[in-house]
Amino acid sequence: MAALEKIQAKTFWPIHIEHWQASGLSQVAYCRQHDLCPQKLGYWKRKSTVKPTTSPTGFTRIRVDGDRSSAPVPGLSLQFNDGIRLEGITQDTMPCIQPLLELLR
Repeated sequence: MAALEKIQAKTFWPIHIEHWQASGLSQVAYCRQHDLCPQKLGYWKRKSTVKPTTSPTGFTRIRVDGDRSSAPVPGLSLQFNDGIRLEGITQDTMPCIQPLLELLR
């Protein structure tokens, strides 16, 4: 598989996995409806749930100061390479973030 095809697959399949899960259909029925290969959907589903064997890198500790303005702040969002997105991270939700990151590892 060429590099460009791998990049496209890494964005294509997570979207279909998310849509399949929301559809309530079986994998085979969803794939028939969208003209997809059920084995490939299964492969990418398994690939997206595999836990890394090495410790993740690239994270840094952050400190959130108190709100310095009166305007509402939408919060921080994190999106991981596998498509998982954490949104609305604020000072109030920071205590939940570390346990959530541990669970996602």
